[in-house]
Amino acid sequence: MSDTSGALPAARSPVGFRFGESPSPVRWISFLLALVAFLLSVSGSALLPLIDRDEPRFAEATREMAERGEWCVPYFNGVYRLDKPPLIYWLMGISYRVFGENELGARMPSIALSALLCLLMFLIGRSFFGFRGGVVAALSTATSLQILIHGRLAAADMPMVVSIVLAQWAILRLLEGAKSTWFWILWISLGLGFLAKGPIAWAVPLATLLLWRLILWRKPAPWGRLHFLKGALVATGIVALWGIPALLSTHGAFWTQGMGEHVLRRGVEAFDGRPHFWGYYLVSSLVSLFPWSAFFGWILVSLRGSYSSRSAFLVAWFLAPFFLFTPYATQLPHYLLPGFPAFFLLLGQAATTTARSRAVSLTLFWSVWSVGFLGGCLALLATLTRPWEPRFAALRLALWALAGILFSLCLLVIAAKAILFSNCLAAPGSRPSRLLPLGLGIVSTFALAGCFWLLGASLRIVEPALTLRPLWKSLPPDTVFRASGYTEPSLVFYSGRRWLMDSEQGGPDDPSRGMAASFSIRLRRERTLQDAFRWLFSGRPPLRDSSPFSASPVRSNDGWLGATRIEGFDSARFSWVDLEVRSLPGPEKIPPKPQ
Repeated sequence: MSDTSGALPAARSPVGFRFGESPSPVRWISFLLALVAFLLSVSGSALLPLIDRDEPRFAEATREMAERGEWCVPYFNGVYRLDKPPLIYWLMGISYRVFGENELGARMPSIALSALLCLLMFLIGRSFFGFRGGVVAALSTATSLQILIHGRLAAADMPMVVSIVLAQWAILRLLEGAKSTWFWILWISLGLGFLAKGPIAWAVPLATLLLWRLILWRKPAPWGRLHFLKGALVATGIVALWGIPALLSTHGAFWTQGMGEHVLRRGVEAFDGRPHFWGYYLVSSLVSLFPWSAFFGWILVSLRGSYSSRSAFLVAWFLAPFFLFTPYATQLPHYLLPGFPAFFLLLGQAATTTARSRAVSLTLFWSVWSVGFLGGCLALLATLTRPWEPRFAALRLALWALAGILFSLCLLVIAAKAILFSNCLAAPGSRPSRLLPLGLGIVSTFALAGCFWLLGASLRIVEPALTLRPLWKSLPPDTVFRASGYTEPSLVFYSGRRWLMDSEQGGPDDPSRGMAASFSIRLRRERTLQDAFRWLFSGRPPLRDSSPFSASPVRSNDGWLGATRIEGFDSARFSWVDLEVRSLPGPEKIPPKPQ
């Protein structure tokens, strides 16, 4: 890579809407778009129980850090949690003080950052491609499927994505001759990005520059404007302020486990034994970017007509996570999140392209759209083709909500096609009225928020940990909590207690436990997603348990209360679980055995 003293020529921004040049409407539109992103992410987030396994781990680790007064090293269930750096824990700790130690408090940092990301997309898109480009970039960010998911999760992804967006914007601005203020934005963002999710925050910008310079834009660039040496000292200094105390406190375990176990080992060994598929991210990206992945053909047309150093940089940015994670043994759809903002910006460029879309673009649009619409139809039909037992009624509501989300996104993208991409479809004098598609877009946005609220409310009814709350609420502080088979981290967060999981425990009548009060959970039966599909398509009911639990707790001869049955939906494994719950009171409450 060569260095030049001159700056890169900045690409000309296309002309936006006529009212887009006035500062006041622009400010209001940017605020409105960020507000839409915030409302979509916050809708249902206070009701939706902490899902998967990462959310309750992050939420509980933040609470344990607050209890210990230790904000350098996170703990979960009383032991080190060295998976991620601490920035998300710090943000969640602040949020807990405002919103309480609950689902909304745990998720508010991601919700607020998703709104900030939407605002950044508008500002970057407008500065690159005009007002229309900014609106498209922001709107697609707020309403793409993967952002709608991770924009409400108590996880470390959104702080990392926002940091990378700021860093990539600063890189382009510096290479195009911007003031030195962008130097500080670049390297401080990289430092905070590492504190959010580790080395991926540095790997994506580096891979972007390599792809851009060596493959997509093979022209000299003024690399000296980035001040790599001085900037590296700034970024590593920010990380060192936390990293050195953390390494000393854990005797190096934060590096050996955080990097060795959760970064390097996942690269060579698939997480949870999942098979590696080389085309995985090509498929998952279409789903993650839905419904806006339907406009992929528009992006190709715009790149062919107006290829510049900026657009080449955005393509390199979008492809960087593909190159980093395709050979990676562990494959998860959200690994591509750092590159998605580049797609939204390229979409903004496509919306300002005056070239007419080709038949291939329209074919791809309706193909992707049809897949999403068909997914919504299947979710809806699944609730109608078979009679559902009353205990599964909440899951039926959840499927209705899922169908509503897909239908709303399908309607939204049709409205966007008519309003924001009309230059590509019709001559200026033949554009249809935009009032109808505008109303359709507004209605679909409200419907999208309502469906997420319904999804959260329905899944809350069948969350096992929430169902168990009344059983452990009045137990003494020294109660020993044990789980076998069902060892989800949500048990730890919702109980606020320490748990012994799986191999650390014996059966409920194990004499090695002593006479301390105990609370025991055991997985008795599990109906998997495969069982659900078998029932849906064959009508064959699932096998029933031949030894049902007793309906009420009855004391046995050894002091244990008889088994109580709890059912619910395990969101981590997408399965319906039957749990056996038993409790043993303290020694002063156990009557003596008959002689």
